[in-house]
Amino acid sequence: MKSKNAIKTFSALLICLAIFGKAKAQDSTKVEQPTEVKSLNKIRLTILGLGYEREQKVGKTTSVYFGAGAQGVFIYQTEISIDNNYNFSFNTDTDFKVYPALNAGFRHYYNFNRRIKKGKRTLNNSAGYVGLDVLAIIPTQSDTVYGYQINIMPQWGFQTTVGRKVNFELALGPLAAINKTDTYYGIGGKIGFSFLL
Repeated sequence: MKSKNAIKTFSALLICLAIFGKAKAQDSTKVEQPTEVKSLNKIRLTILGLGYEREQKVGKTTSVYFGAGAQGVFIYQTEISIDNNYNFSFNTDTDFKVYPALNAGFRHYYNFNRRIKKGKRTLNNSAGYVGLDVLAIIPTQSDTVYGYQINIMPQWGFQTTVGRKVNFELALGPLAAINKTDTYYGIGGKIGFSFLL
C-alpha cells in the first residue's frame, strides 16, 4: 500500500513540476513591450513618394522627425470660361511630376499602455498618434508654372509593425497647401510602409 501511495504522490509531483515548468517557460519567452517612443531611421515608401526619415525621441511619448526624398505630385486644374453669348467652355489640364521634397514634424503617441493591456505589440512605435506634418515640395528649374508648395497638416495617425523591420503607417488630417499663387484647403493623408534601418 505504501508503494502505491508513493507512486501516486511522485506522479502528482511530476505533473505539478511539468505544469509549473511549462508556465515558467512561457513567461521567459514573453517579449517585454516598450511603453515609450524609440528613435528610428526609416526608408519610407508611400503611394506617391520615396525618402529617408529620422524619427528622434524627445520625450517618453513624443518624437520629432525630419526627412528628404522624392514626392510625386498630381495636378488637376479646370478652367471655366463664358463668352458674350453665354456659351460655357471648359479647359482641363492634368499633369504628374516628381519633385525633391523635405518634410518635418512631430508626433505625440497616446496609447502605448492601452495597446499593451489589449495584448497588442508596441515594438517600433506601434501606436496611435497626433501631431503636425510639414512637407515642402521644391520645384525644378524647368517648372515655373506651379513653383514650390508647402503642405501643413495637423494629423491623426497610427503605425503598426508588419514585420520586425517593417512598419505600416496611415495618417489623416486637414490640409493647407500653399504655393506661389494661392492657398488651398482640403483633407490630406499619408499611407505607406517604412523599412527600418
